[in-house]
Amino acid sequence: MKKNVSALAFTLACVSGSAVAESPEDSYWAELSYFYPTIDSTARLDVPGTARPGTTVGLEDDLDLADRKGTPYATLGMRLGERWRLELEYYQLNRSSSTSIARQIEWGNVAYPVGVTLDSRLDTTVYRLTGGYSFYRAPQGEAGVSLGLHVTDLSTALSRQGGAEREARDTLVPLPTAGLYGSYKLSQQFQLRGRVDYLSLSYGNYDGSLINWLAALDWRFSRNWGAGLGYRYVDYKLEATSSRLFGEVNYRFKGPTLFVTAGF
Repeated sequence: MKKNVSALAFTLACVSGSAVAESPEDSYWAELSYFYPTIDSTARLDVPGTARPGTTVGLEDDLDLADRKGTPYATLGMRLGERWRLELEYYQLNRSSSTSIARQIEWGNVAYPVGVTLDSRLDTTVYRLTGGYSFYRAPQGEAGVSLGLHVTDLSTALSRQGGAEREARDTLVPLPTAGLYGSYKLSQQFQLRGRVDYLSLSYGNYDGSLINWLAALDWRFSRNWGAGLGYRYVDYKLEATSSRLFGEVNYRFKGPTLFVTAGF
């Protein structure tokens, strides 16, 4: 086996997001992963232009959205010179359900009484673009800092079964992030790696926070191909007072991730 091993640069989604694979010898890399998290989320849709908040809804408890669901995600990366690198990631986490509610829910301009059957949907699409600088880079490992843009497309909908009294919102939220990443070779084939991205920012009509970390073990079983497993945690909060979303969304998901990698 050659000295190449896979490594990861990771980010939420979500969301959210958020891994790449590269060894210090690779100029280009790609990763395809499968994340199987447990999910805990809440949402609130207020009435725009009033001081009356909507109901904070537990999406898993109140609306019976799945509290565990797998999702694939993909990452591409490249080095720019000896110490700079660029990474792009994309993934989706979509859920929907139909259930009879056990309490009254005020969602935007509509109040849904106890016992009605609601159709609900929460779709999250995350795009992550990050630039990194490795202040330490050697054949044994790497460490660096990163700055990026985490763009979340949130789409929510709630309606009585059959489509009556429907309230839907779709908003695109770009948020900057800062992070740290690192990797360390255990042997010619195995490597430990980790990443954390962080955000806490208020600007314009948005108040958001994000923490996203990953710890993983890579196995490079051939010169250009590898596989591995890891554990990922994402905690995402967004409060907005815009025309597209007047309310709050909180998203937390965590769990194992499996991946295959290619590096050249």
